Amino acid sequence: MNDIYESTQKNDVYADDNPDNLACTEDTNGSCAAVTAKTEGMCDQVHVKPNVIPHGDAFVKIPVILAETNITIPVEATITLDREAIEIKRIKKNVYLTQCHLIPFSQDKKSGTGILYISGFVRKNIEYATERCISNDRKNICGDIRHCTVKVPFNCTTRVTFFREPFFCNNPNPQELQYFTDNLRSCDVCADPVIGRDPCDQNFTTTEIFNEKPFCELVKTCITEVDIHKYPTSINNKFCENPTEQEFRKFTEKIVIDLTLKVLQKQQVRIDSLGRPKKAPEKYAIPAPKCPSCEPSKSDDPWPKEKDC
Repeated sequence: MNDIYESTQKNDVYADDNPDNLACTEDTNGSCAAVTAKTEGMCDQVHVKPNVIPHGDAFVKIPVILAETNITIPVEATITLDREAIEIKRIKKNVYLTQCHLIPFSQDKKSGTGILYISGFVRKNIEYATERCISNDRKNICGDIRHCTVKVPFNCTTRVTFFREPFFCNNPNPQELQYFTDNLRSCDVCADPVIGRDPCDQNFTTTEIFNEKPFCELVKTCITEVDIHKYPTSINNKFCENPTEQEFRKFTEKIVIDLTLKVLQKQQVRIDSLGRPKKAPEKYAIPAPKCPSCEPSKSDDPWPKEKDC
């Protein structure tokens, strides 16, 4: 009786399965994702009045923008995947610079310009669909979504025009100090003494001036590309009646990389500190908060003096 029941159950399970309509079947392990979450409470906060330097000039050392430029770099690359693909699903791209070197002195009499050397790569994470099995009616295809990460290098040299020229100090020439002497005598005791440079004592002065090196900041990147499949073939090289389904392993990319760069150098800048104004402007009309443990001030002064807590 048990054998009959098991046989009936087996036929019921596979009664609706049609190999012509079913591409692939796999067993599942019955596992499912789980989520654990909790709600975080809001934290209290108190505005803090910043302490500023007193009135007068202040000198700071900050990055100063020397130039800002937009560069277009055309690149052609051929990429070979680890296995055949039938479709590229998505390509995630990130641009990285490995070199951004400025030669600030132009040798072709174009003042106010410099030569910028740029090199880097585009990190591309390519997700593509593969063919793993085909249904008996040759209409349905199943497979896996795979990914491949490649780095496409690029380099470029361009001329930039300075908003503000970089500041450099050249090293002065080494200096040598000579001493006079009249005590040089030869072996002949009757000869007159030799007058001139003292060979026994020398003094040298060498000065090194260290300048701030210009550097680059990547502001924006924009990548436009066209992917051209190389040597596509029909699925398994035998189902030629379905030309819409083809697989390939190699493709060529024509890429246009658009970069926006800032060229900067740390320089000393003088700024004027206004300090505490006699009368607060409109945007400072709201008084600054006091220490939470102190009594609130009843003064109408928009810049009340803080009390010792």
